[in-house]
Amino acid sequence: MPDSGQQQQQQQSNVPWYQGVTGVDEATVGHWTAKGWANKSAAEVAVEATKAWKEAERFVGAPADSLVRLPKELSDEKGWDAVWKRLGKPAEAKGYDFSGVKFADGSALEEGFQNTMREVAYKLNLPKDAATAVAAEFAKYLDGAETSENAERTAKLAEQKAALKKNWGPNEAANMFVAQRSAAALGVTPADIAALESVIGYDRVMEMFRTIGTKIGEDKFIQGTNKGAGNAPMTRDEAVARKADLMSDTVWRDAFLKGDKAKAREMEALNIIIVGVAAPA
Repeated sequence: MPDSGQQQQQQQSNVPWYQGVTGVDEATVGHWTAKGWANKSAAEVAVEATKAWKEAERFVGAPADSLVRLPKELSDEKGWDAVWKRLGKPAEAKGYDFSGVKFADGSALEEGFQNTMREVAYKLNLPKDAATAVAAEFAKYLDGAETSENAERTAKLAEQKAALKKNWGPNEAANMFVAQRSAAALGVTPADIAALESVIGYDRVMEMFRTIGTKIGEDKFIQGTNKGAGNAPMTRDEAVARKADLMSDTVWRDAFLKGDKAKAREMEALNIIIVGVAAPA
């Protein structure tokens, strides 16, 4: 029969190792029980817990200096600013560099856009690489939009030129001569004409200048000889005959060869009617 010392030792061995430890609650005991630690000695639990922690640490895989501590409150602006800077946000907006972002033609982003992009990126706490990627995607989008707009504009211009060609018919070259001369007489530049075309269309612009030209006399070199046809431009046959008559006139020919501007314009008009094309507007 065991003596009193043995009984006391046996009773102590039946007391859980965590008995009387401050902070131990049911959830913790439940965790230890599930792990099989509740019935082990404190020394055994210490060894197994250390092994478990080292294994978990291996999966975490990040040293302490690589961890980012998030502020507890969203209102902690200073704390969050430190987080964003750890993630790559520059100290100042000018820290963003977009010099490497180019359009498809190799041109750089406009300086005003770059400045705006820097301010926006800084406000949104973007890391440098992320801001550069956003700028590059924006440039790519603009390239695509410009290509699409150019294609649409080219198709529309072709449609308008076809409509004008159909409307003017055989008088296309002569009418174009009048329209272009009218624009030049009024001091309208090709850039001005292009701006008008974007608003009202190529065909309407050319017809407008043709109409103006007939009113200010720019059509005098191309009027036909058939009076019954009103102000209809001369035909190609009439232009060929007129050119032959002029070149056989020695006085006219000499003045033309000496650079008489009026005669040069008439010869240009005749050649356009004969060849059937006018210089591009």
